Amino acid sequence: MTVRHYRYAGLWVESELALPEWAAFESQQPPGGADVLIRLNPAREQDGPAPAVEPGAYAFNILETAHYQVMSGREISITPTSDAGEREMRLFLLGSAWGALCYQRGLLALHASVIQIDGQVVAFCGPSGSGKSTLAASLIQHGGRLVSDDLCCIEIGADEARVYPSAPRLKLWRTALKRLGLESAAMEQDHFRLDKFHLAHKQAAPSGAPLSLNAVYLLKWGDPGLARLRGLQAVSRLVSAATYHPELLEPLDCTRAHWQRCLQLARLAPIWELSRPQDWSDVGWPFRLPQG
Repeated sequence: MTVRHYRYAGLWVESELALPEWAAFESQQPPGGADVLIRLNPAREQDGPAPAVEPGAYAFNILETAHYQVMSGREISITPTSDAGEREMRLFLLGSAWGALCYQRGLLALHASVIQIDGQVVAFCGPSGSGKSTLAASLIQHGGRLVSDDLCCIEIGADEARVYPSAPRLKLWRTALKRLGLESAAMEQDHFRLDKFHLAHKQAAPSGAPLSLNAVYLLKWGDPGLARLRGLQAVSRLVSAATYHPELLEPLDCTRAHWQRCLQLARLAPIWELSRPQDWSDVGWPFRLPQG
């Protein structure tokens, strides 16, 4: 079995499953050993352990795909079904499983789209359907570059927050592509959501080095408006709008630590609430980010 190595989100990863989404982060074998091991077990039908989540361990099944076990922030074990495709296995490995591993390791994982534009690196956060990726794609059309999308890993330092680049693609619904004037014919179609497509982009930091995060925008639908949030309001809105799989926090015993990391982020980067209509074209272009 071929083993591949990646330098991703500040971690050395050794994987028995090839990860083409992480091709830009592939590396030589780390001199000091891997931080994270991704193991691929022999295929079998789903008769393994039932889904379970507790501190240090998370296990879940995806029908007709695989059983995943995430252990102690150190290892992800994948047991595929006999007819599972690697593409489907990777989807949940790089999403739910990797997000749980981040929580186990004490990393801040946000549900966001991050771009670099006008000399700033900014994160757009909100629940599914709030238009994060669509807004990011719109700004990329006006000179921005992609940093990260969907599951974003944030590093909290003493005087700045930094975001790690992720797989260089955005996931967009067909309606969003139409609004952006893009054709879906040449794009990879999402395996589980047939009306969603993967749009490849050039990254702002293809080497994988983290970038300083200048601001966070929490999205909501409504009349155009922009307001700076401060204090407890900023932190509570950040937690509610940007937490990746919030249902995992309590059983993984991560709730308090996650709030503390969000509090640190709010101290290091301004938190804005951005309201805009679903027909973004009514707002006018180019959209300018506030300074400070």
